[in-house]
Amino acid sequence: MRNSILLGLLLITIGCRQEKQQTLVEEVPPIKQTENVKKDLIFPTDFLGVYKGNLQITSSNGTEEIPMEFHLLATNESFKFDYKIFYGDERSERAYTLIQTENPNIYELDENNGIILPIACSNHTLFSTYEVAGNLLNNSEVFYEDRMEFMITMSTLTNKEETGESAGYKVNSYPISVMQQATLLKQ
Repeated sequence: MRNSILLGLLLITIGCRQEKQQTLVEEVPPIKQTENVKKDLIFPTDFLGVYKGNLQITSSNGTEEIPMEFHLLATNESFKFDYKIFYGDERSERAYTLIQTENPNIYELDENNGIILPIACSNHTLFSTYEVAGNLLNNSEVFYEDRMEFMITMSTLTNKEETGESAGYKVNSYPISVMQQATLLKQ
């Protein structure tokens, strides 16, 4: 009999705990959409405009900050866009052309000097990797409704480090020597 009473109390206690847990779950309000959740925007047309802010350049020499502007503007041709970057107080200009290809995930960046870089596009973000003068550069630009985030990292190819081997594959790393980061606000 005593065992039956203990078993009954145990079941009642467990039942009360389960009811309490269910009540707590039911009282949680639905999750609201936040600013970081991207809406059904279309790149590049929904992100055309002028973006301004400061570029932070970090290297072994420390950190420097300079003004930066980014322009992504329509042209007379629906598949081409003005893609301009201005650096510093002197507004040193880099005037490029962003070209849509037949593949919606691939663009070309024409530097208007004979150099054309392929650029991957996914989820309103542009990605590219290229080598210049013995340096490997990785670039990403993330577009939001009110801003963009710009980042370039640079590694010197001669600083390659063999970091080991796993599953028969050699792994090399390229330590980053310079980082450039900016959050630019849409004007």
